[in-house]
Amino acid sequence: MLDGHGRAQCHLEALLFCVFDKDAGPIVQCADPEGAATAAFQRVGHYLIPDSAVKGRVVSVVCGDNVLMGTPVYIEDTSYSRNCFQFNICMVIDGSQHHEPYRDIAQLLAMSFQTLEVETKLLSNPREGTSIQAILAQLRQQLNDAEECFVCTDSSHAISFKVRRWTPALTKIEDESAVPVPLLDLQKLLDPERRSESPAGRDFQQALPFSLDPALAAVLPLIDGVRSVQTIANDSPLRSDYVVMILRHLLHFDLIHLIPGIGLDNRYRLTPAYHTVLEDLEKGEEAVQYVTAGHWNGKDLAEEERYKVIQRAMALYAFLACEGKQLERFKQEQSEELAALGISLRHFVTWGLLQGYLERVEDNVGSLNKEQADELFRLRTEDIPNRKKYLKEQGLSGRQVNQDEKVKEMVERMQMLRNAEA
Repeated sequence: MLDGHGRAQCHLEALLFCVFDKDAGPIVQCADPEGAATAAFQRVGHYLIPDSAVKGRVVSVVCGDNVLMGTPVYIEDTSYSRNCFQFNICMVIDGSQHHEPYRDIAQLLAMSFQTLEVETKLLSNPREGTSIQAILAQLRQQLNDAEECFVCTDSSHAISFKVRRWTPALTKIEDESAVPVPLLDLQKLLDPERRSESPAGRDFQQALPFSLDPALAAVLPLIDGVRSVQTIANDSPLRSDYVVMILRHLLHFDLIHLIPGIGLDNRYRLTPAYHTVLEDLEKGEEAVQYVTAGHWNGKDLAEEERYKVIQRAMALYAFLACEGKQLERFKQEQSEELAALGISLRHFVTWGLLQGYLERVEDNVGSLNKEQADELFRLRTEDIPNRKKYLKEQGLSGRQVNQDEKVKEMVERMQMLRNAEA
């Protein structure tokens, strides 16, 4: 389970009190909920209280769709019938959850109940079985609700601890040649005054539910959308594994996004997502604002004029993908149009990759002849967008537009040509 910031939350399906009985061996003496001590759990008792060599270590056992986890406790004392009392407070966890964070809880439960047994003999006294079940019930409820607990066991003893903030499951960075692109002004993270005064200050507060590590100061200035992961690691004074860990955290909290490195010998093709940009004027304006490195201001233009600028800018993506040409050739052929619109080539390609309009291809995919390539270009930039625009002006909804027979026919033809191109 995750909270609003994408962090794991504690969720215990059950708590079991497992003890080594002198006659029956390992048994589940009581549990919360009361019906949790099923026969299936009883059968794995010898795994939950194994040989004394593993005492104090976390043990986990897969049982059906669940995982049982706990830390076996061995207390040697001549007052016990076997000169030793063995028990384990086991958690029952959903098998689909990330289990690593529960290891700390297993240790805390073991230490708490060991102290309780040494000082009060509560666990080894069979007459107190009912109170043990009540303690387990309070612990499970409080840990699930607040990730902390305070449960009084008598007038002078209590079990109290707080679960530390759980480590998020971070995405691995497989390709060190990938380029981290900042999705926010990362420099503001290093300046509390700028962060609090900025209109986007609340966004940072929501995006970063943790205290800033001073090591960020050595990494954030290097994330410029040009340097690769490997270059950032080499240029930073920190160890490479530290740099990668910082990047993984920024990636987890959606502060950066990884894109393939941009080179003039690269080739790209369009994805179906490309055709949605012309359906949303606001999104189109955002695109032009980005590809011009923030220099374009269409607020003073009429809506029709703004739409024409968006069309011109988005049409360039089709020119780039046409015939699988290299980026360098596209730059030469479209130099006048790029200059007229004030488009930065790096920002142009970056936006396409971030939004999923473009995807990089490794080999030459120009398998279409000129007539087919021209047809594909018209379908992408004129025929389909113009037909959708006309239908929307007639009052049709987006779903009705996509169900139009002519639109479906053109999209099918475009997909066939695109598959041949790939």
